[in-house]
Amino acid sequence: SLAKPQTKAITITEDGQVFLDTYPVSLDELRTQLSALKAANPDLPVVVKGDTVVQYGKVMEVLDLLGQVGITQMGLVTQKLAK
Repeated sequence: SLAKPQTKAITITEDGQVFLDTYPVSLDELRTQLSALKAANPDLPVVVKGDTVVQYGKVMEVLDLLGQVGITQMGLVTQKLAK
């Protein structure tokens, strides 16, 4: 099928900024956009990315938001900072 689901990437930076794909978003904007995407694709896959120094609290806020929106196809990716 040509209609394969497109995975959405949520990136959390060291300073707590959240991005949906490459666009900076607030948590409210993230909720709105993910709700719309999930309405169009109930099996919407999402990957949450962050480096090892990301604030744990911000990751938990994003994971909680995903649960509230009903997204169950989710993965976590951690990347170490290059020094």
